[in-house]
Amino acid sequence: MKHDRVTLSENIKGVFLFVLFFIITLVLPIASYNEVAFVFEALNNHPMIFKEKSFAPSLILGTPAFAMLTRLILLKVRNTGVEPELLIKWYKLCGITLILLLVSVPTYTYFIESKIKSEGYIICNSYSGSTRGAPDVWVTSQHYCIKKGYRVSSDIIDWLKQQTTEPKPKDVIKKVDELLANSP
Repeated sequence: MKHDRVTLSENIKGVFLFVLFFIITLVLPIASYNEVAFVFEALNNHPMIFKEKSFAPSLILGTPAFAMLTRLILLKVRNTGVEPELLIKWYKLCGITLILLLVSVPTYTYFIESKIKSEGYIICNSYSGSTRGAPDVWVTSQHYCIKKGYRVSSDIIDWLKQQTTEPKPKDVIKKVDELLANSP
């Protein structure tokens, strides 16, 4: 009896992992496409401010590795033997994916940031997140990038997005001061 419970719990864990990686496999290409589409839509609409993640579009390269991992988990859940050749193929696929990521991320970053700069945008480090993977924030004018606004960056970004006309630098500074005064 005890052996059946372990097998049942392992199967439940396996099914959970299968569903999780199946969802990841489906979401990666969609997320990659959405990020690229968002950046080009922003460049076409030319807003005052927008966010961009250079790493996100390269996630599509992980789809084959996650698809194969999902298949391996399914084989394990179904108690079908996983052949060593299939594992070796998966390891090779992971290695190729890693190499492609190491090449594609800097390449994409260079080209997309060059395109954004050519459209007249400037990166605003004060509003960009300090953690890895945080999106870069691009503005049409350095006047919108207030150094002391880093503590209220999400609020000031939202405020700038809501503006129908381009605010004057003094208005942006005034808004940052107001948000800082009201922040905890």
